[in-house]
Amino acid sequence: MICLIEQYILDYINKNDYDYTREIGRYWATDIYSIENGYLKPESFFEKSDFNPYVCRMIISGIAMENMLSKILDRCNVDCKKQEKRIIDITDEISLVVKPDYVFNDKVWETKYPFKLKEWNVIPDRYKFQLECEYRAFELPVFLGMFYNPFNVKFIEYKPCNQRWLDIKTMLIDFHSKLKKEVKNE
Repeated sequence: MICLIEQYILDYINKNDYDYTREIGRYWATDIYSIENGYLKPESFFEKSDFNPYVCRMIISGIAMENMLSKILDRCNVDCKKQEKRIIDITDEISLVVKPDYVFNDKVWETKYPFKLKEWNVIPDRYKFQLECEYRAFELPVFLGMFYNPFNVKFIEYKPCNQRWLDIKTMLIDFHSKLKKEVKNE
């Protein structure tokens, strides 16, 4: 039997109506890794899938850590914007939405709460596409902040990569083309 708090967590994460709906031609920086690894496919682009209890607890832990960091920054009167959205036009048909956690005048922070990390001195590959998009959108140094316990954040500067940016654009163009064909065939 699932405990009540776990059900609340499942409901909070899985029934969350995010502030966007999927649209052909509008893609999110967080989609890129999923597209590259085949987790997000044209045939399932519009489907919402639920997360299992373990993943929901991981997500809610990251949300809690980020909320606490936001409270700390607010209390200390740190001048930054939270979740500032920028849109990069890849082509006339394709837009890339980028929304980092914190944008300062001189840098961008993207925070994560990795549960299994072998090395804390390198940026895991699964975050590099998103960080590259954030760099391209804001043209500021981008840092990955990784939460750990007891509450702290370790920051690593992301080094932009022209080849990665080219790969992202190529991937989006290819995915968009396949998605249009998929929708046309339905």
